[in-house]
Amino acid sequence: MNTTLPLCAVIAGCCLLSSLAAIPVADDPAPPAAVGLMQLREDFHAASSSGDYELMLSLWTDNAEFHGGPNHVVGATNIADFFAAGPGWGTTLNLTSESKSDFDVQGNRAEYAFECVIVRIDGGGDPLATSLSSIPPGSQNPNVEIIQHSNSSGLAVREDGRWKFAVFNGAAGPN
Repeated sequence: MNTTLPLCAVIAGCCLLSSLAAIPVADDPAPPAAVGLMQLREDFHAASSSGDYELMLSLWTDNAEFHGGPNHVVGATNIADFFAAGPGWGTTLNLTSESKSDFDVQGNRAEYAFECVIVRIDGGGDPLATSLSSIPPGSQNPNVEIIQHSNSSGLAVREDGRWKFAVFNGAAGPN
């Protein structure tokens, strides 16, 4: 039995693998900090879209600051109350494109910026169908209306292993 060919294949395979390991690879596109910040952004949109007050409240540091237009609100409870009183609370869908998000992480602090589009959904004539989950089964082509394009930027901090907003600057229109 000739073992030369299989041995040559093993050696060639090892050489190929070692040469591939030496090729520089781009940084991980979603390191753990960025994943946590993306989750913070998504939780913010989920809370706004669904009207989940407890989730909204959990996204802010105790002494967080919200700045948006003429509004300056301080404190997690006050900020959650502010959003809960807003016109689109629980009745709109908030969306963010990955390409419109930016995070600059320095340890347990991160500067962030993201754009979002807020849409209202008409579930085919049902006035109660105002979100994707409430569109009646069988509805065809619900009307979707973009009601606001906004951006936010600010500072997030990691507390007890979870990212929270510390400063949130919101404005209408893209960055």
